[in-house]
Amino acid sequence: MNQENTSFQAGIDFESVLQIISKQVYETPLAFIRENVQNAVDAIRIQAHREGANPNANSYRIDITVKDKKIVVRDNGIGMSDSDLKNLFWTIGASGKRTQEALSAGCVGTFGIGGFANFGVCTKLEVISQTEDCEQGTLTRLSEEDIRAAANTIPSVSQEESNVAAPRGTVVIGNLRKTANVNELKTYLSDFVRFVPIAIHFNGEKISQKRFLQVDDQDNLTPIGVNTQKWHDGDFVITGRMFEDRGYTLVAAIENLCIAGEFVNLEGRLRFQNGSIDVFKRGFKLCATQIGCTIGVSGRLDCDRFVPTAGRDSPDAETTSLLSRIVLMLEKIAIDTVLGSSERIVQNARIFQYVVRNGLLNKLDNAVVRLADASEISLGDIRRKAQQGVVVFFGTTQKRALNQIMQARGHVVVLLSADRYRRDAERQYLEQYCAAKPFDGIIDCSERYQDLTRFEKIFLSELEFTISRSFEVENFHLIPGKLTEDIPVFLKEHGLGETLDIFVDVRHPEIAKLEVLGYTGILYSLISTFCREFLGPSLKKWSPRFFGDGALNFELLSKRRSELWTLVKDDIGVVLKGGQHDVVTSDDVQEVKVGEQSEPKLSKVKRLLHIVDEAGTTGIDGFYIRILDTAFKAYGDLLPACDNRGVVWAGNKITYVASDAVSAAFQYEIRLDKLVIANSNRPGQTEGAIELQRPVQEMFAGIYFPIPALLEPFLVPTGDQAIQLHLYCEWIDLLSAKLWLPREAAS
Repeated sequence: MNQENTSFQAGIDFESVLQIISKQVYETPLAFIRENVQNAVDAIRIQAHREGANPNANSYRIDITVKDKKIVVRDNGIGMSDSDLKNLFWTIGASGKRTQEALSAGCVGTFGIGGFANFGVCTKLEVISQTEDCEQGTLTRLSEEDIRAAANTIPSVSQEESNVAAPRGTVVIGNLRKTANVNELKTYLSDFVRFVPIAIHFNGEKISQKRFLQVDDQDNLTPIGVNTQKWHDGDFVITGRMFEDRGYTLVAAIENLCIAGEFVNLEGRLRFQNGSIDVFKRGFKLCATQIGCTIGVSGRLDCDRFVPTAGRDSPDAETTSLLSRIVLMLEKIAIDTVLGSSERIVQNARIFQYVVRNGLLNKLDNAVVRLADASEISLGDIRRKAQQGVVVFFGTTQKRALNQIMQARGHVVVLLSADRYRRDAERQYLEQYCAAKPFDGIIDCSERYQDLTRFEKIFLSELEFTISRSFEVENFHLIPGKLTEDIPVFLKEHGLGETLDIFVDVRHPEIAKLEVLGYTGILYSLISTFCREFLGPSLKKWSPRFFGDGALNFELLSKRRSELWTLVKDDIGVVLKGGQHDVVTSDDVQEVKVGEQSEPKLSKVKRLLHIVDEAGTTGIDGFYIRILDTAFKAYGDLLPACDNRGVVWAGNKITYVASDAVSAAFQYEIRLDKLVIANSNRPGQTEGAIELQRPVQEMFAGIYFPIPALLEPFLVPTGDQAIQLHLYCEWIDLLSAKLWLPREAAS
């Protein structure tokens, strides 16, 4: 047979394609109702724009009716003609919201997923619409039966005349697979539309048109300065005002933004405290996100330039970039404000990491430090004393007697803070502006231990292994012995290129207390934590893995591990699918008791870990969740070096974030089949964020993140319960805006 000039029409398994599209966009009735209400809001915004009217006028309205398995969303917006329904609503990839008119009106949707995505939750969908210039409207209808009947072809949408949407507007009727939870739908939708200026009614009750207040709880806030200010950063000018609450936490009220002379609508408020940021566009909530900064930030912002990703889980790359610049600019203003008051400095300890990194040591005059005699004094006062000839010492020693003798001789002896970032800032300030000398310089080994016990040998061996593995420092000696000051470990430097002496008092109570743990994974995990806590800051400057500011040398590591890493895209806003599905039951929880002398023998590695510390001696009691093995192989040894760790949840997603607080962030995303409503202070809210208090655990050839008590009901099964998880790990290089995956996972 001659096939040179033959051809055939490409086939399509439309039902399979539809399942992929719909399940990625509308996984629950919550998403279904949110997106169709958003379409209704956009339709009214365009109509109001055409009429030159305000969308909050009484002539515009959206009604949502929910009963049993039926959801109806009705609006009196611009409506759609029969050709619009065919070419826009029922055509995958098409959208009528990419026009200049739609942009000017402030429309949110642009992705063009169309009506087909509704079949993630619907068995049948009816759309009735009518434009103002048409005497008759159009009803279109499609069901799952129609799709199955079409087999490997594109199904036909039925169409007929209808005046249900008259005189103008659209009615969307969805028949759900499952009976809707009315209260849950109302709570969820209200969170997205409460600030929308259009009147939106849910089963007759208005849930919108609340004021998008710039500052909440005004009575408990005190303004800083007398007038609204203009804050400048290059071509960015933000107009706003700074407030502080009774605990000296700062709140920025933002009124507008100007970029390179162009006015950009921006309003909202940011609280400089860890949490998530709700992102809005003209009152409609797009998503909740977390923006990395040193001192932490939460709140809400509304801007016409904000755009979500298609799955509505996060902002797109340009929005993330704009949010980051806004947050980092205001963070700088907030830190300058904090540095003006000793009381604010005390309540905002996170600023010290920022101060050191950005060369702001000269602004620390108002920071208060503690002296050897337990009195307090500001760094500025010490600076003035040093200029008058007083000798200044600093150290972390707790041997007060010697300190007080030196201070009695007329010297100033500063006890550095326990927090390492504040300690570094205080030390550098004292060295640069007070010619201070390190009092810890007299620390030495007064007695070298000879006959080491088995535990002491194992501790030193594991410490040596951790230093070599985690920091790749090779030229060092571990010296067991008694130190002249009451500290467990001390790194003595002799200069670049020379061997480091690391003195370890293996009989110090801080170390000796670990012997009761037995030779188990818990012991080795805590030795690793001990190394990072006590030696990490000093070892980083000798390690090829880190830059001078403590940032991971990300490009070097990825090149050296090309067999484990793959670069996904030079754009951190790319939408990624995939990951690993897992179902956990009570049998998938591995229990480990502190103090047991042997490890449990595992037939398989389990997703959840439960550390039981009945005596409460370690502070690690609780549940943990294991990261994906592919991620552990690729970069598991880097995670413990990321000191900033937190967890944020929004909708049905829980995301662990571990960052070096400079340039890189690891994200471990867990999707569930239900909403995560875990904030007892805000009933019904589906988002939140907290900092992780317990360390990660390195056990059973993997890494486990701690599960906060608030999230245990959603991740830890009880009884016969089975929890479905969709797991995904990624690493974001924030400086180069690149996104990396473990190679095995990406393939």
